[in-house]
Amino acid sequence: MEAAAKQSRSNRQLMKKLAVVALLMFVFAWGLIPLYRVVCEVTGLNNVVKADSLDEAAPATAAAHDVEMTFDATVQAGLPWQVRPLQTRLKVKPGQFVQVEYEITNASGQRVVGQAIPRYLPAAAAEYVKKLECFCFRQQAFAPGETRRFPVVFVVDKRLPASIDSITLAYTVFDVPGNAGAGS
Repeated sequence: MEAAAKQSRSNRQLMKKLAVVALLMFVFAWGLIPLYRVVCEVTGLNNVVKADSLDEAAPATAAAHDVEMTFDATVQAGLPWQVRPLQTRLKVKPGQFVQVEYEITNASGQRVVGQAIPRYLPAAAAEYVKKLECFCFRQQAFAPGETRRFPVVFVVDKRLPASIDSITLAYTVFDVPGNAGAGS
């Protein structure tokens, strides 16, 4: 009887320690999100820049021409997301700030969490599209049936080569497994 009680206490202590470790891991991961944003702004990683870091006086090698921007979205097969850009085409002048919106709906009857990943066509255009605000910067949680609109604010760099006269910005939305019950 005493051995069973001792084993039970030992199991409870182990469970408490595991719960503390899991909580610390969650807090650490949650704290990395703002740090990742800062690292991206400083290094230009993922085409993230601060608004005040854009050089309006950058050499305009191809700035004289407008760029035809196309906006699109896809969803990983079998997921309940409905994603659509509110504008599908837009003429953009390099060096000017642009804002477009995407609408995302959770078409399921349960809470879901997703992450959007951007892609550019042609791929070489990625380094010239500088996003200042984007729903792709963090995971998004949606209640059952919830619909929200998200702005995407960007500027096309004035150094865009003249050979690129059209750019497609498309997002693919993926499910984030195991986060359907987590807050966002």
